[in-house]
Amino acid sequence: MCGIAGIVSLKSLTNKEYIKRKLDKAYLYLKSRGPDEKGTWNDQNTYFLHTRLKILDLKSTASQPMEYGNFIICYNGEIYNFRELKNTLQDKGYSFKSSGDTEVLIAGWKYWGQDILNKLDGMFAFSIWDKKNKVLFLARDRFGKKPLVFSFSKNTFAFASDVRSLKEISDGGQISSLAIKSLFRFRFIYEPLTIYDNFKKLPAGSFLKFNFKGYEIKDWFKLNNKVVNFDEGTNKTKILELTTKAVEKRLISDAPIGVFLSGGIDSGIISACLANINKKIPHFTVGFKNQNSYYDELQSAKTLTKYFGFEHKPLYLDVKKIKPLIDEIIETCDEPFADSSTIPTFMIAKETSHHIKVALSGDGGDEVFGGYRKYLAYRWNYMTNFFPDFIKKLVGQTLSNFKDNARSDLSRKLKRLLLNSDIDINKMQINFLDQLSNYEYKELFGEEKMNLEEDIFNDFYQSDDDLNQILARDMKLSLCGDMLVKLDRSSMRHGLEVRSPFLDKDLVDFAFSVSGRQKIGFFSGKNILRKAFIKKFPKGYLQLPKKGFEVPLDKWLLKDLKYLIEQSSTKKVLESLGIQNKDIVDKWKKDFFAGKSDNSWKLWTLTVYAKWAEHNKSI
Repeated sequence: MCGIAGIVSLKSLTNKEYIKRKLDKAYLYLKSRGPDEKGTWNDQNTYFLHTRLKILDLKSTASQPMEYGNFIICYNGEIYNFRELKNTLQDKGYSFKSSGDTEVLIAGWKYWGQDILNKLDGMFAFSIWDKKNKVLFLARDRFGKKPLVFSFSKNTFAFASDVRSLKEISDGGQISSLAIKSLFRFRFIYEPLTIYDNFKKLPAGSFLKFNFKGYEIKDWFKLNNKVVNFDEGTNKTKILELTTKAVEKRLISDAPIGVFLSGGIDSGIISACLANINKKIPHFTVGFKNQNSYYDELQSAKTLTKYFGFEHKPLYLDVKKIKPLIDEIIETCDEPFADSSTIPTFMIAKETSHHIKVALSGDGGDEVFGGYRKYLAYRWNYMTNFFPDFIKKLVGQTLSNFKDNARSDLSRKLKRLLLNSDIDINKMQINFLDQLSNYEYKELFGEEKMNLEEDIFNDFYQSDDDLNQILARDMKLSLCGDMLVKLDRSSMRHGLEVRSPFLDKDLVDFAFSVSGRQKIGFFSGKNILRKAFIKKFPKGYLQLPKKGFEVPLDKWLLKDLKYLIEQSSTKKVLESLGIQNKDIVDKWKKDFFAGKSDNSWKLWTLTVYAKWAEHNKSI
């Protein structure tokens, strides 16, 4: 994995020293993404920077930026099928100096052009400069594993792996009000927005073409939306086969490799696949001291590693160990990002980076196979369609009396569904993620809540299978904007590459040919996935209840991290953040400390934004 950045000017770059100094500042942020090597390349119109984390072909022949004929590439990622592509290109007369995937990618671009994107099996974000025709191409992988942001202003196009690096080489403009509203509603900033008005994220599964006429963005990937009515036995066999292959192809590495084992189903299945192909690599698990079993999956992880015969390395955390690192964790996320599961993700990445350079992770399994509790709520909602709306509203109001906390998550989500059962599915899906009520939003921002469904989903993934449509849109919104962001930022902070077998292109394509009702039952998600692997596990393991990768945030903010709330909620700080109504924040605090409402997520979001602004000298 690597970090990339670059500038392309419509005019000749006359002050190369000035540009170099700007890229040197960007390098300070990109260094952790590629701590092993730094490279630059420039010509009359361009200046490119690459930082390298050596995973494949550790020799200098694989260094970047890499020149191949008229093309220059800066590439961040892994192409798992590069050897097959290399053989094809060699048959066409191409020769290679290196043994890694970078040279294959740029040679493939020379031969196939942008059609190579559909041939790539992997995760990537890259730039290719056609120095003969003066054209820049940017591309990003199917599901948004690897980040890429860009800007265009004052005759200059700039790009980078993260916002902080881009800001060193381009003007970000003002703080984006839309981004802040997204942060407080969803705890993350959805694509293509960034924290700055002038910066945009290149959407997952798209490419950008820039020349002296300007730039255009086009999608190159769409999810399979055709359900094939195979019988259950065929589906189980195929899923078992494709999942095992997805794990096996992600073992290609010239550097040490391990597994993030949460103790849940997805990472457990990765372990089962490794055992099936007899690949013994260490497993790493996070546990919390002095917390109840809801937050701690160490015991189930120990059971599994013992059953399969893997080395198990547990990491025990408590708030005292985390407290000194809060500022660094928040700063790591590049832009304001309030998913508190970043904390354990950061900590396990920090610990494992001392032992390995590559980790396998179960991310994506919930979105692809329907693992979240909210999907059960959707399933139940469809079952109640024959009930009159007033009955559903009545049940929803009854559930409203339940206190919101992690263990009442399903009832909370069912409540939201029933209370909103008469609205459009896109709006319903956004409401699931939205942590602000209409009243809170108006009090916080002084305006009515914006309808975002058209802005976010547009014409994305239309299917007759309603449950698959929900899963696909979660992949676009929360997987790209939340889950993969915390994984990438936390791991690359420590020079650690993370690979996600459940986001394998062949596995995902097949999974979306399986009916949503085969994947999501009335009482459990991932049904077809569980059935495919049931014989590979100890009895009862795959029937364990779903747990999120969460921390006891509410308890920490009530005691050890209470000072963060107090620091971020002063009148001076709130005004500097553009929040004029302190009353709504005071109400959150009062109700939270009195035990009336779990407002920990809202208060953590405020804390994150205030800390980010402080780090970035916005206050």
